Amino acid sequence: MDNNEKGHGASYNEDEARLAALGYKQNMKRQFSGLQNFGFTLTNSSVLIGIVPLFGFGMATGGPLAIIWGWLLVAFFVMFIGLGMAEICSTFPTAGGLYFWTAKLGGPKWGPMFSWYEAWFNMLGQVAGCSGSVLAAATFMNTLIRVWQPSWEPSGTKNFYIMAILMVSAGLINSAGGRALKVASLVSVVVHIVGTIVLVITVLVGAPKLQDAKFVFTEFKDYTGYTTQSSASPVFVFLLGLLQSQWSMLGYDASAHMSEETEKSYVNGPRGILMSIFASVCIGLALALAMTFGIQDYETTLNSVYGAAPQIFLDCAGKVGGSIFIFIIVFAGFLCGVATVAANSRMFYAFARDGGLPFSPFFSVLNRRTQMPLRLVWLSVVIIIMLALPSLGSEATLSAISGISIIGFTVSYAIPILLRITVGAKTFVQNEFNLGRFSKPIGWIACIWTGFIFVIFNLPQSWPVDNMDHFNFTPAAVGFLLIFTTGTWFLSARHWFKGPVSEIALQELDGIVPIEAK
Repeated sequence: MDNNEKGHGASYNEDEARLAALGYKQNMKRQFSGLQNFGFTLTNSSVLIGIVPLFGFGMATGGPLAIIWGWLLVAFFVMFIGLGMAEICSTFPTAGGLYFWTAKLGGPKWGPMFSWYEAWFNMLGQVAGCSGSVLAAATFMNTLIRVWQPSWEPSGTKNFYIMAILMVSAGLINSAGGRALKVASLVSVVVHIVGTIVLVITVLVGAPKLQDAKFVFTEFKDYTGYTTQSSASPVFVFLLGLLQSQWSMLGYDASAHMSEETEKSYVNGPRGILMSIFASVCIGLALALAMTFGIQDYETTLNSVYGAAPQIFLDCAGKVGGSIFIFIIVFAGFLCGVATVAANSRMFYAFARDGGLPFSPFFSVLNRRTQMPLRLVWLSVVIIIMLALPSLGSEATLSAISGISIIGFTVSYAIPILLRITVGAKTFVQNEFNLGRFSKPIGWIACIWTGFIFVIFNLPQSWPVDNMDHFNFTPAAVGFLLIFTTGTWFLSARHWFKGPVSEIALQELDGIVPIEAK
């Protein structure tokens, strides 16, 4: 029986053989195109649900200066991270993504320990990012109800319940199988691109007045208390304001996590990472400019009962048009939840099949109908909902969850890049996508930026911190994870965890010709 008789086209043979060379069987169904992979990744990084919900945070923490120039600054450094990741993804296209890369690049000496930390930090970024995105969608849904029913009083409790309903719905779509995910992916691309274009045009055309260019590009605002109640510099406030932009440019590792289900993953994986970053930068810049130009009265917008972004929509598009835009943000957040749960579960699956998760034999079982890790889909849903529990008692939850997500994601992005340019430099084999002699300088810039924002986003976001509403619990969450991963490693995991476990030898793939990774 040849490969085509088994239902695999020629393009699938190389994918499966490369996966076999990395030690894994083709267990999950390879069913997504490069465009669909890009759709998952763009949705996972969802600029609409990143820059819009935190627009009020940006207005208060640096103002237009931080919103516009902060976006460009973050985009510049994120591209270095993306380039470093894309090169590694081309050589190691597996569902484990960064976790697998770390193990291979660290070698026998450092691979197991670093991959242990990598897996847990990446999972933290994934679940925190999804929790924050869907919580933002729930907040906007509460706002939409209030627009049409003024007596409605939004609250953290209502936000949490709506968020839980959206997450369960995202879990159901993931459980429906590949066809449902394909549709969700393509719909998301339309929503994020077409929705953004319509929003930008409407705000610019419909605004009663537009701010001038000097305001948009040079105006600095500080409502954090740092420059008025401490000796902090405006530069420090500007740096805190980068959180809005950095949170909007995360999640592009989803392309790697979906690689075992993507055709020609050694090409489409890296392409998905870089295309999603480029698209996010363009979409986000257009949004940031339009919304900043569209601000009517600064104080009124910042202190609006609807929130800053919804107030801009209502001012520029009226009650009906503004409500449509608010709903687009809700829908984008929901689609982000769908895509993130898909990526989460693939990362969990890769870790579980190597024995890294508690109860790994139970969680690593694939569903027979969908050939997807549905048990891990629902584990992701439960953890994501639990992470949003602080929203019941703190108004600072969204920005704090954003900070947690940024730390989890960027640390997990930097670890394999650091290993690639240090201990793994001599053994790494460049593949179809490679940076040539620029690998090391690009990698070092990416790692230095990660270390910088690790410090910045663990700091208080306002001053003074005199109640729980202004408490940034990012350091608590990150600290707990560091204690947990370090404790479990030295007390237990170092004795048995060896990183990715090879499932097969190449010759076990019946009918597939083994090839060497270039």
